[in-house]
Amino acid sequence: MMIEDKSPATPRWVRKLLIPALIGAVAGYAAAAAMMHVIDSSAVGGLGESATIAALVGVIYTLIGLGVGFGAASPGIGARFLNVEDADELREQKKVLILSGASMALWGASILALALAAPDGPVPQGLALAVAIGGLVIGTWLSVPAYRASDELMRAISLEAGALSYGLVLLFAGLWAILAHLGYFAAPAPLDLLSLFYVVVLVASFIVVGWRGMLAPR
Repeated sequence: MMIEDKSPATPRWVRKLLIPALIGAVAGYAAAAAMMHVIDSSAVGGLGESATIAALVGVIYTLIGLGVGFGAASPGIGARFLNVEDADELREQKKVLILSGASMALWGASILALALAAPDGPVPQGLALAVAIGGLVIGTWLSVPAYRASDELMRAISLEAGALSYGLVLLFAGLWAILAHLGYFAAPAPLDLLSLFYVVVLVASFIVVGWRGMLAPR
């Protein structure tokens, strides 16, 4: 005699939102902890506050880029931790997501190389310069075909995120410059500005995606 299993299925929001968020949090914490271990190791010997923050930002960008790229390249696995309807959606967006993931990973490598550059870090300045410029230029170059291959909604989100990023940079960098000019705070270091630009783009993208209702479980 067969007994029907009437146990409730796992809610969709748990499978598509909570579990991926937890996976992302654990992965982010592990990557940040590993980066701090490297910074404090004898190979690096510690970094200043600006360089440490920049290194962590670079790790976050690289992790996100690799995660998106891997998820797009392996739709069956990616559908389990990316907020998409199913694996078919990833297959449809494969080109866009792989290019976007590669761009983010390269941008992350760019600022990470600067954070670890000599004289404070172990990376020679010439090599850091080459990686930083190469990552920035190639990452931006890859973002162009990604934008062109995007659908109308994703293009609109990109434009809105860009506009919001400009406003937030003007707000935060402007206030920082005002307070520094008046002597209330120290002036931002070059790496501080780069880290600010990077973080603002992520925040603006998150806000716009939320406005569009795309943070809900798919």
